[in-house]
Amino acid sequence: MPDAAAAFVSPPGGWLWRPLVGIGLGQLALGIARPAFSYAALDLGADALMVGVLVAAAAVMPVLIAIPLGTIVGRLTHIAIIPVASALLLAASFVLAAMTRDLWALVLASALMGAAHLGLALGGQGWISRSAPAHLYNSGFGWMSAAASLGQTIGPVLSGIVVGPVATTREGISAAFWIAAGVAVVLAGVFTSSAARHYSASDPGEPTSALAVIRAPGVLRYVFVSAAVLTAVDLLTAYLPVVGQNIGLTPFMVGLLLGVRGTTSMISRMFMGLLSRRWSSSDLLLWSTAGSAAALIATATSSLPVVLFAAMVIGGFFLGIGQPLSITVIIAALPPRARSRALGVRMLGNQVAQVAVPVVAGVLAIAAGPAVVFLAQAAGLLAASGWELSARKRGSA
Repeated sequence: MPDAAAAFVSPPGGWLWRPLVGIGLGQLALGIARPAFSYAALDLGADALMVGVLVAAAAVMPVLIAIPLGTIVGRLTHIAIIPVASALLLAASFVLAAMTRDLWALVLASALMGAAHLGLALGGQGWISRSAPAHLYNSGFGWMSAAASLGQTIGPVLSGIVVGPVATTREGISAAFWIAAGVAVVLAGVFTSSAARHYSASDPGEPTSALAVIRAPGVLRYVFVSAAVLTAVDLLTAYLPVVGQNIGLTPFMVGLLLGVRGTTSMISRMFMGLLSRRWSSSDLLLWSTAGSAAALIATATSSLPVVLFAAMVIGGFFLGIGQPLSITVIIAALPPRARSRALGVRMLGNQVAQVAVPVVAGVLAIAAGPAVVFLAQAAGLLAASGWELSARKRGSA
C-alpha cells in the first residue's frame, strides 16, 4: 500500500497523526459510553421506545449546528479550536451521565454527547481536507476511519467488562461513563496545536449556499449512503444490547460482538487506498451497502452466536467502507473553500437520519420486537444500492 506509507510523510501541523489518534480516542470514549447509555436507561426503567429517543437525542443538537459549524471550521485559521472544545464538552456529557439518576437528564447528556461528536468529526475531517495533498485523501480518510474503528472495537468490549461481565450493575454503568470522560480529556490534549491553514488567493470561492453543495455531482447520493451506514452502526450499538438481553446474551458477549464489528470495519478502512485502486467508488458502494444489509438481516433473524459473529465479521467489513468513501467523493466534487461546508452538509444528513431513524426504530421495536429494527435498516441500505444502480444506468455514477 504505497499511498498509505506516503500518507505518513506529513506536511506541517500533524495533518494525519492528530486526527488519526484523536478520532480513535473519540470513538473509544463513545464506544465505552454508548452501550452504557442503553444500560443506564434500562436500569432506570426505560422501554425500547425510550432507548430510541435516547439515541435520537444525540443527533438533535447536531441537526441545528452541522452546516454553521462546518462553515466555521472552513474559515478558522487555527483549526484546533473546534476539536479541543468538542473533546471537553464530550467529557462533561459523560460526567453528567455518570452522576444522574434521572432519565431526562440522561437524554440531555446524550444530546451534549452528540454535539461534541459532531465537532470532533468535523474537526478531524477538516484537519485532513485542509492540510493533506489531494492524492492522499483516500489513504488519509481511510486511516482516520480505521483509527475510529479501533476505538469502536475496544470501546464496547471494555464497556461490557466494566458494566458487568455477567449482569449489569449501577456502579459498573457509572464507572464506564467516568472512564469515557477520562479518555475525552486525553483527547483534548491530542488536538491541542497551534497549526494554522491559510487558503491561497487562487483557491476558488465557496458556493453561496448549502443547496449549491448538494447540487454538485454525486453529493446527495453519497450523503444518503453516509447516513444509511452511520445509522446502521448506531442502531447495532444501541439495540444489540436489547436484542442480546432478549435472547440471553451477557453484556460481555454483546460487547464482544460489537468489538468484532469494529475490528473488521477497521481492516476494510486500512485497505481503502488499495480497494479504491482496484474498484471504482460505484462498485465499492454497491458491494458495501448490499453486504451490510445481508449482515443486518442475519442479525435480526438468528439467535445462534456463530451466525451473529459471522454477521458482525461480514457486516463490519462492508460497513467500514461507506464512511471514508463518502467523505472522499464529496470533497473531491467541490473546490477547497467549500469542502468544510460540504462536510457540514454531509454531517447534517447523518444527524437528521440519527434523529429520525432511532425514533422510528423505537416504534417498530415496540410493535414487532427489537430485531425488526435491523430489518428496517437493511431496507435503507438496499435503497442506497438501488439509487447507485439507477445512477449508473443514467451514466452519472
